[in-house]
Amino acid sequence: MIFVLLLLAFCLRLPLLGASFWLDEAAQFLESVRPLSQQFEIREDFQPPLMHLLTFLGIRLGELIGLGETEWWVRFLPSLLPGLVTIWATYRLALSLKLSRRAAWLSALLLATSSLHIFYSQELRPYSLPAMLGILATCQLLELLAAKKRAAPFFVIFSILGLYASYLYPFLLFGQFVYLIQRKLAWRRLMIFALLISVSFLPWLPKFFEQLQTGQALRLSMPGWDQVVSLPQVKTALLIPLKFVFGVSDLEPTLGYAFLSAAVFMPLFYLLYLATRQKTAQLHFFLYLLVLPVLSSWLFSFFIPVLQAKRVLFALPLFYLLIAALISKFKQQAPQTAKILVSTLLIINLFSTYAYWTKPELQREDWRGLSQEITNKFSKETTALVFAFDQPFAPWRFYDQTGFKTFSSGSFYSGNLANPAKHFKELTEYRQLLLFDYLRDLTDPDDLLVKVILDFGFQEIGVLDYPVIGFIRIYSQTNLAQDL
Repeated sequence: MIFVLLLLAFCLRLPLLGASFWLDEAAQFLESVRPLSQQFEIREDFQPPLMHLLTFLGIRLGELIGLGETEWWVRFLPSLLPGLVTIWATYRLALSLKLSRRAAWLSALLLATSSLHIFYSQELRPYSLPAMLGILATCQLLELLAAKKRAAPFFVIFSILGLYASYLYPFLLFGQFVYLIQRKLAWRRLMIFALLISVSFLPWLPKFFEQLQTGQALRLSMPGWDQVVSLPQVKTALLIPLKFVFGVSDLEPTLGYAFLSAAVFMPLFYLLYLATRQKTAQLHFFLYLLVLPVLSSWLFSFFIPVLQAKRVLFALPLFYLLIAALISKFKQQAPQTAKILVSTLLIINLFSTYAYWTKPELQREDWRGLSQEITNKFSKETTALVFAFDQPFAPWRFYDQTGFKTFSSGSFYSGNLANPAKHFKELTEYRQLLLFDYLRDLTDPDDLLVKVILDFGFQEIGVLDYPVIGFIRIYSQTNLAQDL
């Protein structure tokens, strides 16, 4: 049955697997396509290097069969495959926790149909990868406690790879070590594990501090950036469980969401209450492996905002495992509660997945479609593209096959330009301009580029409107605009 479920999971992840790269994915590709010697030069991308190395390998393998720049292929090795392995490992972990096969299958089914997991199994970013490594390491942790000889080296290897996959992985590692201490694993072994894992990360520390400095410089040069990459702490604490349940859905405080939330969380809290009263042994496992990593990362976010649902995707399999464990434990004692919880979760998963497939506003930015429309509608000889950014956006550079002339502010904040008119003087040589509103509320909040374009004698004559990307404003020279 698990292989049938994996086939179902694979099929659910096929739609939109070949969709357009969005900003971060295109940047990931452009960095990973460079020579191997440059794969560690990623100071602008606040991520460890494992995702870059896997993407580099995927691109090189794809080039052998003519798929090196094909979106679905590039996403397969570092994102889709880890997502499928995570589902299988969740099933195996449930059995290691002494759950029934039905409960193991239920936890894997909920993960397989989760729109949140589907979405990030299709994203060329390091979210499904650390989730896979985390669940594999947790499987080895239980094997370690069961005195299996081969578990120790695999636990160390998966933990090291996890550190090189995500900077939030240490929060999961913290929970795992606390659990090992609670289970009274020998201190000598704990210290050896901690030493091996810590020492393995030392070679990357100089690069890590370099990335920290670059990130701090970005926040200083772009006012409002913190509000984009993070949310208020109270709101974040509420959104994590809601995103785990509702996935890709656009969460709004409506009556429907309130009803569905009650249908999930009220039964869940009731089952947790029963488990607490009966002192269920497995609760300690979920306290240290699920609650503690998310809670500690939330507390850390008071100092450096890092917590988002996608960044703690490694907690999602454990969330579903907790639900399956509670249902398995109390299905006789509270059968109606268990049915309501499972039915509601499956309905939400299926409907949110369908919404993701059918609603463009829930999907990734369609830069490929935008590039095709601009190529079909505008002449590269008479049209220039303008970006309020330090350079043309990565997805435009990836998809532009025509070679349109591009102009950018050369800075993350247009207010840093000493003489904007001089900087953009060459724009007057073109009959039409396309100004991207994308990120401009951050990089050009005072509409400096708009003022410069209007002062040059251009007039806005229309817009291209793309979901998630936003407006691309069309400007034409005044005399030509009057003719149009």
